[in-house]
Amino acid sequence: MLNRRVLRVKAMQSLYSYCLMKVSVCDLIEEELVAKYALDPAMHDFSDRELFETKQNLIRTCFRKKFVDESSQKMVALDEEDLQEVENSYLKYKNLITAEVKSIRKNMMAERARLKKLYLKILLLPVSFAFVDKQDQDKIKSSPAKSAPSGNLSSNVLIAKIKEDPNLYEAAKKEEVEWETESDVVVQWYKNVLRLDEFMTRFQELKEPTQEQQRECVQYLYKKVIFKSEIIGDYFDQNDLRWNENKPIIRSMVLKTFKHFDFENLLKLQPLSHNEDEDFEYFETLFSETMRRDYELEMIISQRAKNWDASRMAMTDLVILKMALAEMMTFPSIPIKVTINEYIEISKNYSTPRSKQFVNGILDVLANELSSEGIIKKSGRGLIDNK
Repeated sequence: MLNRRVLRVKAMQSLYSYCLMKVSVCDLIEEELVAKYALDPAMHDFSDRELFETKQNLIRTCFRKKFVDESSQKMVALDEEDLQEVENSYLKYKNLITAEVKSIRKNMMAERARLKKLYLKILLLPVSFAFVDKQDQDKIKSSPAKSAPSGNLSSNVLIAKIKEDPNLYEAAKKEEVEWETESDVVVQWYKNVLRLDEFMTRFQELKEPTQEQQRECVQYLYKKVIFKSEIIGDYFDQNDLRWNENKPIIRSMVLKTFKHFDFENLLKLQPLSHNEDEDFEYFETLFSETMRRDYELEMIISQRAKNWDASRMAMTDLVILKMALAEMMTFPSIPIKVTINEYIEISKNYSTPRSKQFVNGILDVLANELSSEGIIKKSGRGLIDNK
């Protein structure tokens, strides 16, 4: 199931996209602005080239100063018209950033719905396999010359129960989840995966599968086919950019769903996490606060992390440090040691080989200093084991 570490990773990925986007948009707008002051050979004398380059450098410096102090207009040798050009470019940058942030935030929060749809879609896949198996059997009956397995898959009572389960039916209807529009894909999987699988071949050849054998078949489909097949995995890779991270979450949910499901009990659909609403509120707040405090956090890191220049850090490390500080400052109930340990683990998996020690060292120093200054305040559970 989904846990806080996974949510931290997803927030980090969104913030990393945000940082890359900011740099890209800034460079683009800056180059457009500076290009307006370039020497035009058709209109200007090449002897004035140095004057034009000086003007361009002043424009570039003024534009960059806006990111430090939006009210900064202390630029000599720039007239009101030039200052207005800089202001217009900066406003264009801010508008583009605002639009992109909305898109990133929308996409990030849509992850909740995407995970639920993936979960439901995989639950329904054996039902689609059984439907294809039934079609296969019908073709065989209409052509006696052909021979094929007995169709135990299409007559599996447990799969029929999945199909008729009211909880799954209502959830799938609400989320508009189905395989009908991708029937060709399911047919290909049936032919190229199920028919070539030794366990499924043996199951199809059974004369009268017992309830236990039917249950084993369903479990096998989920454990060894759907989540193990490279062919099926390629499909989910193409349709979900984060399938490698989402796969263990969905797999855990699916297996828990069938833990107590049998011929007597209905399916018990699983939430994404034990405290889903609270976890996703944490997710959104972590992203929003890290982004809102972006400049403040970068200044804290630059000024207090001796011998380390934030502008020269790996971007992933900088994002991780900012997130960890934002979490310490925003969530008083999360112990400092928990936060530090979580982001060390994330750095091990998503950054450079040396990032673990670097992130650990920086966060240790910053946490102690900011706590002693009252910038980081903990209460309740957050007070436990912070020393």
